[in-house]
Amino acid sequence: MYSFFQIKMKVLIIITALIACTLAEDIVYFTTENDNLDADEVMKHPDQIKAFVDCFVDRAPCDSLGLSYKKDMPEAISTACHRCNNAQKHLWSQFLSGLKQYYPEHYEDFQQKYDPNKIYLDALEKAVEEY
Repeated sequence: MYSFFQIKMKVLIIITALIACTLAEDIVYFTTENDNLDADEVMKHPDQIKAFVDCFVDRAPCDSLGLSYKKDMPEAISTACHRCNNAQKHLWSQFLSGLKQYYPEHYEDFQQKYDPNKIYLDALEKAVEEY
């Protein structure tokens, strides 16, 4: 026979497990349709970088590729890429480090648009630096 204490503990364990399952967050990742972009190759083309940044900061119209990235930018930046998969984290890493290193004026424009108070981009860069 089970003692009252044993029954109570089993009920507590079951309730805790049910609560944990209920609270567990299922991450819905951003769309993966353009995860295969070669960011290193794009960084070699100043005109392409300018077109992307102009799109991202609302200075010029976006093509379908630029728009596919732009639509998720505010959330990705403000959450340090919480819904990004590994390929997307790699793209962010390459994009941000490439902008900083090769196109600092574009990085500044990008930062002014998406992080004017300098709160989010440092956290995003840290979150994606290993990718």
